[in-house]
Parts: sequence; C-alpha cells; structure tokens
Amino acid sequence: MSKRPPKPGKNPGFMPPRPGFAARPTVGLPPSAYGTGATVQVPGLGQGQGMGLRMRPPMPSQAEVVGALQAAAAHYSARRFREASQILEKILSVLPNNPDALHLTGLLALETGKLVEAEKLIRMAINAVPAPSTDMLVNLGNALRDQGKFGEAMESYDRALALDSNCASAYLNRGNARKYSDELKDARLDFDKFIELKPDLPIGYVSASQMGMQLGLYRESLAYCMRAIELIPSPPAIFFIIAADLHERLSEFDSAIVNVEKALALEPGNGEATRILARVERRRHPNDKALLAEMRRRLEVVGTDNLPFEHRRSVEEELAQLCDKLGDFDAAFEHFGRMNEIALEEAKATRIDKNEYLDFVEGLISYATAENFKAWQSLPALSVEAGHRAAPTFIVGFPRSGTTLLDQICDAHPDIQVLEEKPCLRIVRDALAEFDGGHPHALGTLTEDQRRELRAIYWKALESEDADLAGKLVIDKLPLSIINAGLIARVFPEAKIILALRHPADSVFSCFMQNFQLNSSMANFLNLDDAARLYDRVMTLWQQYRALLSLNVVEVRYENLIRDLRGEVEPVIDFLGLPWNDAQANPAAHALARGTIRTPSYAQVTQPLYSSATDRWRRYQKHLEPVLPILEKHIKYFGYTL
Repeated sequence: MSKRPPKPGKNPGFMPPRPGFAARPTVGLPPSAYGTGATVQVPGLGQGQGMGLRMRPPMPSQAEVVGALQAAAAHYSARRFREASQILEKILSVLPNNPDALHLTGLLALETGKLVEAEKLIRMAINAVPAPSTDMLVNLGNALRDQGKFGEAMESYDRALALDSNCASAYLNRGNARKYSDELKDARLDFDKFIELKPDLPIGYVSASQMGMQLGLYRESLAYCMRAIELIPSPPAIFFIIAADLHERLSEFDSAIVNVEKALALEPGNGEATRILARVERRRHPNDKALLAEMRRRLEVVGTDNLPFEHRRSVEEELAQLCDKLGDFDAAFEHFGRMNEIALEEAKATRIDKNEYLDFVEGLISYATAENFKAWQSLPALSVEAGHRAAPTFIVGFPRSGTTLLDQICDAHPDIQVLEEKPCLRIVRDALAEFDGGHPHALGTLTEDQRRELRAIYWKALESEDADLAGKLVIDKLPLSIINAGLIARVFPEAKIILALRHPADSVFSCFMQNFQLNSSMANFLNLDDAARLYDRVMTLWQQYRALLSLNVVEVRYENLIRDLRGEVEPVIDFLGLPWNDAQANPAAHALARGTIRTPSYAQVTQPLYSSATDRWRRYQKHLEPVLPILEKHIKYFGYTL
C-alpha cells in the first residue's frame, strides 16, 4: 500500500491545479484537445431541449426540474457559468436538497476557484442521496485536492473506485493528486490504468507524459506524447513544444528542431518554442557567436510579458545563458535576476517559505555539539547488511558542486548503481521524528530495535526505487543529504560518504543561475545573499559533524575532476572497494545512454567535460563582492582562494 500524502501545511511547495471537476491540463491545452466531457450526470440529460423552471405552486413537475437541470448542465459544459448559476439558484430556491442541483452548483464553485464552497456543496449533494455516485465522489476528491487536502481527496477517490473499479476519472484524478503530493510512481500507475480503460483519450497520454518527465523518464514520456499527437486530428502547438522539449533533453537535436518548427508554424513567435530552439542551438553550436546573438535577438523580441508563469522563468534563464556565452556578463546577471524574481512570485503564491529549511538547519547546528554526541546511548558496531553487496554509500555536497557529474561517472561502473535525487533518507528522518524526542534528539536515545527499524525502512525505500542491493554497490545521491550526516553516522555507522566540493563562490553563483523546481531549500537560491547564507549554515553544520563524529569520507573536487577525471575519481572507486572501469572515463556517453537525468545539469553532463564553469564566479565578481565575506571562512577551510 502506498503512503498517504502529507497533511495540509506539510507540502509548502504545492501549487493547486486549475480548479475543475476533471483533470485540467498543466500545459495550457484547450479542453477539446483531451476528449473529456463533464463527469456530472443529470437525470434526463440528452433527452431533448432544456426546459424553463416555472415558479408555480405547489411544486414544479419532475419534467420541469429535469429540463432545467439539462439547461444548466448545457450552460456549464459551454462554460456559460453565469447562466448556469441563475438556473441552479431557481431550482435550489424551491428544492434546496436537490442533489443534482447541489452537485452542479458545487462544480461551478470549483471551476471559479471557490474551493471551500465547492467542497461544502458537493458534500451536501452526497448527503442528499442514499448512495453517492462515482462522479460525486471524484468531484469531491477534486475539491479537496485543489485545497491541498490530499489525504481526504485520496479517500474520496478510493470510495469511487470501491463502487466501480473501472471508474476511469477516479484513476485520472487520483493520479493528479498523487503527482501533487510527490507520490510519483503511484501517480504513474494511475495514469497507466486510465490509458488502459480509455485508450482513445489523449488526456491519459498527456498526463503520463508529464509524469514521466518529472520522473526523468524522457524516452517513455516522449512515447506518450507522440501517442497523444496521433489521437488528436489537429494537435495544438503545445504538443509539439512538449515533444521538442523532450527531444532536447535526450540530446536529439534534429528531432527537437522538427517539432519546434511545427509549433512555430502553428504559433509564430511562441515564446516557449523559441526558447527551446535557442537552447538547442546553444548546445549544438556553443561557439557560434553570430548564431547565439541571433537566438538572443529572437528571444528578446518574444519577451516574457504575455507568457505563462513557468515559461517566463525559462525564457529569462535562456536569455541569461546566451548572454553568458556571448560574454555579456552584466546582461546575463540581469536576466538571472529576473528569472529569480519570477520564481519568487511563485514561492509567495504557493506559500513556499525559505526560512522553513533554514530553521531546520539551524536546529541541527544547535544539536550538533560534543555534549549531545557524547550522550548518545551506546549501540553495537555494524558491518555490511546481510544479503547486501556493500555498505550504504552517499554522494553529498552543496548543490551545484559536481554531484550529477560524479553520479554519471560512478553509475558507469558495471558494479555500481546510483539512485538520483530520491527521498529515501528523508523517509528515515520522518520515521525518526515519530520517536520520543523527535528528530534529531531521538538519535541520542535510539535503541538497537529502533535502529533496526529505521534501517529496514531505508532498505525498503531503496528497493521501491528498484535498487539492486544484492547485486550492486548502491549509491544514494542527494546533495543536501549532507545535513543528515549525523543521522547517517547513528543509523548507518558502516556507511561511506563521498563529499563533492567546489569553490564556494562558484557553487553559490551556480545555484543562483539555476531554474530549480522550488521548495523550501531551493527558495534560498533566488538571491545571492540568501544563497551564500544557506551555504554558510550548511557547511558550518558539516564542519561540526566532521569535527565531532567518526565519518568515513572521501572528497572529490570539481576543479580536479575537470582537469584529470581518472586521477580524481580512481581513489574514490578504490575507497568503495572496486577496480577502475574504463567506461567511467566517458560520463557524457553514459549519461546519453542512461537517458534519465532529473537535475538541471542534464545539458552539461551529456557533453564532453568542459572547463568554462571553473572559476565562473570571477566573471561575475563585482556582483558577488557583497557575499564573499560570508563565504570567506569556508573558502579557506576547504583550501580555496579568493
């Protein structure tokens, strides 16, 4: 059984989908592209023309009520919400408990963003009938989901499926709820089930394609997208834009261009299509200054004023990258700043609080003292888990320190499997938080049985991500797991840690440059001051761990990796107890063959090693001057210079 999503308030990064009774596109597609209709059923609907409801004593006839409901439903389907509302108000004025009128009025509230009212009305409709329909339960689930009440939404979808195990709309909408609550694999299963039940409806393939993109399954995602295109007589431009985006991520540049051209033929000047074109050309011809200047000009003509929220960020990011390549560093910095200003709007709109993560790190810093660590209850030493090939191994570091490149190099070894950006250790941390004292204080009183329980939770989490614990040396790569080194030391004392290092100023500036998917940690990268302060707190915590705990650590420096890959990595492979494998010398080839890179580094690690990112911060030094004092002690600690 899958875990339930977080309670309201536990997912600050949640952005509700567009309100509505059925799944809504997240890419701006017209409803007609999906082939879905209203999921509300009205008695007598489709049996003739709608009739007016006459207010006459003693009560309107059943035929009049049905006719009025038909008319309201027709207006609703045509998105004439005012007209639908007027009819429904008349019905409810004389029949206040009519379930169909309550249900349809709830859908109007849902469509117009009145989520609490929608939930109330649909619940009233459910309570007004002996047994609710699957439509009522699915729509109640949507009203709850759009409020971020994921647990209650799941229960409503599950009730619908208990009534009808082939209720396609329940699978589709439950899949969306799971997507928004980060149950990505379960969401994918729901979308696959919808496709099985409704193989001729494009919305299933679109949803599965978007889900695959979030999971980094670009090849699979592309196949779903192309199937959706086949099913639609005249696909809108956005489908070709999605296909182009996926081809670009797979480094299939010619196919990306073909789809961009189809999109631009339908919508000349489309900002997102132009952005993908610019990105493809920048990756194909990084040294063609004339071409890059033309791409910059075209994007500047497009502008961002009329673009959807997420596309504004992407266009500003691409303009910044083009300006950086062209050597116009002040303009690049300005565009990176605009990109982050747009992201800040999103953070505010979705209630993402950067201080939530900072406060969490500060709590760990306060806990990480000699006094607390010495008070840890003694536990037996551990070796490699029975049935596992190797001890748990972690790649950690501050974001943008070369962890994705190191991931590709390690994963190219036939005896190594790297899990990329999976929340397995966070699941352990959440379980620890339920123990007496909470996290991190429960570490001090941890019993052997509790440690065994936490380890079992971790193995299960790894296996759910298809980790081959018996056959491979499994590496859990998640940069900011660096803050969990205390947890690792306590629960996995036999663990090995690979620390990725890069000049602190380069790491911080590279974080500022990235168009990250926002959460409470990534929201600290929207200005340089916040990014530098987060670096300071994270690395202060790490230095306390190193000074006070017995950690089995090997360091890898990004700058050395670029200059001498084998010379820097072979000691790491030896540290892991394995011989060097020549496949590791070509991480770009491995990345292309692997086809799943979930981080913003996908474009970098699929090309030959390059040195242009080394000491990039010096090209922007005047912009970094205000934050260098924050980083100075860490620059010295890690052996770098200003």
